[in-house]
Amino acid sequence: MTFSLNRLLAIAGKEWKDSVKNPQILLMAGMPIVFSILLKGREELSDGGAIDFFTVPIMIAIAVVGAFVQALMISEEKEKNTLRALMLSPASPIEVLLGKSAMTTVYTIAVMIVCMLITGIPAINIAFLALFIVLLLVIFMALGTSIGLLSRTASETSIVGLPILLFFVFGPIFAPGLKVTFIMDVISFIPSYHFMEGLSGLVRGEALGQLWPSLGNLLVWTVLSVLLAFLVYGGKRFDK
Repeated sequence: MTFSLNRLLAIAGKEWKDSVKNPQILLMAGMPIVFSILLKGREELSDGGAIDFFTVPIMIAIAVVGAFVQALMISEEKEKNTLRALMLSPASPIEVLLGKSAMTTVYTIAVMIVCMLITGIPAINIAFLALFIVLLLVIFMALGTSIGLLSRTASETSIVGLPILLFFVFGPIFAPGLKVTFIMDVISFIPSYHFMEGLSGLVRGEALGQLWPSLGNLLVWTVLSVLLAFLVYGGKRFDK
């Protein structure tokens, strides 16, 4: 089974046509933009960690538009029994997963750009900012793919998947206020926490060596989440 760009583009084109007919996607895309508007004017970077006002809309865009929309689109196709036909077609797993990720990637990047234009971009190394964003986007989209494949229905995706994804976003923000050691131990492992820590370090002018704990965490999560998506896809491909 060889890689075919034509098959990949065909899958991506179908996803685009389905997405423009789905009002839920527009609703999801509006959420991080609304947050950006609400946080507008609070982007000053202080010792208190006001970098949150820049990172939170980005993380919401990645979690809601990237991961949740991805999960929703896949679970809806499962309900229509069209995903099984695609999985059993000559298209390889990488063609299917990349094709189904193309539309949500475009939407997510567009929403993030709008959010950053609204909140403003802090004095930060753009190359490292892009690296952190790309890694977090891949992680969340892979998790969204796995959630969509594991969910039996689209409503199950909303009930189970969305709270999990939002925990990844808001956990690092609200958990420190609870002052519960166990919760903080859990939060310290999730990628969104290290995304915020990494960007905060960039703003403080930390060297690459000081950013490695956060960058390393994101790299590990990237590998594991992508492997999980392919494993779940492989398991569901021939699932009765």
